Amino acid sequence: MAQQKAFSRDGEVSGQTVRSIVDGVAQFSSTYEDRALDILDNHGLPEPEEDDWYSWGAYIDAFEELADTVGPKTVTKIGSEIPGLVDWPPTVDSVEGGLAALDEQYQNTHRGDDIGYYDFEKTGDSGGVMESKNPYPAALDEGLLKATAEKFSGDGAFVRVEQTSDGEVTTFQISW
Repeated sequence: MAQQKAFSRDGEVSGQTVRSIVDGVAQFSSTYEDRALDILDNHGLPEPEEDDWYSWGAYIDAFEELADTVGPKTVTKIGSEIPGLVDWPPTVDSVEGGLAALDEQYQNTHRGDDIGYYDFEKTGDSGGVMESKNPYPAALDEGLLKATAEKFSGDGAFVRVEQTSDGEVTTFQISW
């Protein structure tokens, strides 16, 4: 299921990011949580702590194995949990602001050369396009984008995320 995109494996990922996959699958069952912890341990990431930094290459490998184990719907659910774990700047108070802030959040939890990015462009009153360049499956980004838009939609708007291209850069059409 997971597609590995070409990225440097020399970077680091925050413990908060590593913990997010454990917390995301734990909502389904303790069996999934135990499996996620086992996979992380098998890749040299035992008992991740939120304030520490870990090998990005090892994390990418672990995430790919977990994604293959749990399937795309669960990966989308993991992505949907991320906005609830993020310490958003107080200035973010709209869907557009939340989606535009994703790159800063990503850069704060990943470090090194060639780590990727998120780039949001608003294209109308209630829509926009997000370009995502990272090694994670599109299903994760889909959940992340939808939940971010829902989090900052003051009126509980219906949010639609549609993947419109895939490859080194994945593009999503977002409407709310």
